[in-house]
Amino acid sequence: MRKLFKIINVEFKKHKKLLIFVTILLTIGLITGSLFITILNDSDKKLVLETITNYFNQIKLNKVDFLYCLRTSLISNLIYILFIWLLGISIIGIPLILFLIFIKSFILGFSIGSIICKYGFSGILLSLSYTFPHHIINIIIVSFIGLYALKVSLSLFQLIFSKKQINFKIIIRKYFGVLIITIILAIMSSLIETFITPYFINLFSFLIK
Repeated sequence: MRKLFKIINVEFKKHKKLLIFVTILLTIGLITGSLFITILNDSDKKLVLETITNYFNQIKLNKVDFLYCLRTSLISNLIYILFIWLLGISIIGIPLILFLIFIKSFILGFSIGSIICKYGFSGILLSLSYTFPHHIINIIIVSFIGLYALKVSLSLFQLIFSKKQINFKIIIRKYFGVLIITIILAIMSSLIETFITPYFINLFSFLIK
């Protein structure tokens, strides 16, 4: 465990500026997403709020198709991760990686903002039960693989254009390791989302009207 924390600390110091930038990007996405519900027109807002109501009511009435939810969540998470990973080994991937990191936090912010908009003060508890812990894990996963994707893409850029000597084989080997770790975390997140998150939401089902 001590060795793991030491490795994390070394990696943090090595990529401190990039990590701070990604954190700022995530924060901006979360804030703008949470406020976006307020600028939607009435018809779009009504559609969003009806979707949220149906989602919570399905959980409250135990009408969740767990296998369908698990399959959908797994496919969505794995495609997202793989897409970011592939963008990391392309020079033009940097802006798209940044966009995917931003949009992930934007969607989370939008979900939280919409739940609070629908249920008011009670929505704070519902949004916490909705986001914790799988959405938090997803944000960490996207940040983790996004950070390494940016690093690899920048290394590739340096290798081609600045003629800087880089051991790209070691970088790619490590990058494959990052992919495996994020896939394992994504599977865990999907299992939590499917089988544990509904339980947390049911704890506050009395707030759902």
